[in-house]
Amino acid sequence: MKLKFKGSTKVEHPTQEHGIKIPYTGPKRVSYQFRWYLLLVIAFSPVCILAWFYLVPQFKVEAVGIVTSEPLVISAPSSGTVEKVEVVLGELVKQDQKLLELYNFELSGQYQEVNRQLLSLTQQKTPFTDDILSQLETRKAVAKHGVERQQDLLDKYKEYQKRGVVPVSNLASAVAALNAAELNLEQTKVDILREKERQDMERLYGLKGQRYQQLTIEFARLSALNQSLTVNTPFEGKVNDIFVQEGQYVTVNEPLFSVVTEKTVKVHGYLAPKYLEYSKIGQKAVVKLPNGKRFNAVISEYTELTSKIPLQLSGPFEGQKAALKLILKVSLPAEYQIEGLPITILFERKAVSSIADLWPKE
Repeated sequence: MKLKFKGSTKVEHPTQEHGIKIPYTGPKRVSYQFRWYLLLVIAFSPVCILAWFYLVPQFKVEAVGIVTSEPLVISAPSSGTVEKVEVVLGELVKQDQKLLELYNFELSGQYQEVNRQLLSLTQQKTPFTDDILSQLETRKAVAKHGVERQQDLLDKYKEYQKRGVVPVSNLASAVAALNAAELNLEQTKVDILREKERQDMERLYGLKGQRYQQLTIEFARLSALNQSLTVNTPFEGKVNDIFVQEGQYVTVNEPLFSVVTEKTVKVHGYLAPKYLEYSKIGQKAVVKLPNGKRFNAVISEYTELTSKIPLQLSGPFEGQKAALKLILKVSLPAEYQIEGLPITILFERKAVSSIADLWPKE
């Protein structure tokens, strides 16, 4: 506290009293003020911190996202054991190139059994089938031999007729006999064809034929499943990740590989639905990497509503929340084109007409 002495010698000599020197300590106003302000700061710091965390987000629009090249995940078509992996991580693959081979014990056993039954059924003969055909073939051989003999006899009759030894009536009889022998041969051929047709109909539409058709359909189904155990890549690209190893047992639809088919990377962002006006095509934004570097980006595709937010962007206790899925085009250096890299997307806050606009309605 500052003291003032009016009408006294203290004004001129404040440290003397009746000729005696009286020392005073130094002023303490600065320390008192500092402690006072420090108490005020301590008292109001929680309020300031809460105001910072609550108000600052209202002045900026942010979205979380990841860097991705939209890899294609190839899943297992059937359960089985991985016999051999044909590619390595980062390898460039062509369309329909073999990636791995699966082996399914159950499927292999069914395939072999159906194949065995089909072979047995096709080799199985109906009783007397071979005997009937054999008799018809013998009849055909006899008829053919008869035609040949009648032809030789007719040739001799023609020679004798030229000499005038055989009358014309005998020659006509020989011609008629040859025609009858030829008709008998042709009829025998027709009988053989009819018998084969009858046996084919019996095989197709009889009990044996029905069983054959059932086995054929089952064999075709198992063959298709057996071929699907060889996993090929549907597109040209690069192997981005391998989720299995040789000897591992996999189930149906379990992920095996992820193959990058796009040559340019994109950013998938997830924005709160209350910021719908920032999700239009052509909206500019800034992509902020974890190391602080920033790159300009723009929304290049239509926005959709989704609840499938990547695991690396959601907390352990956060449930499935709806978000606007943004797809942004950005030019990133090769060293930052890391699949699944989490990033932050910053939007420039649009002008507001009143303070209430800082809190958009949910």
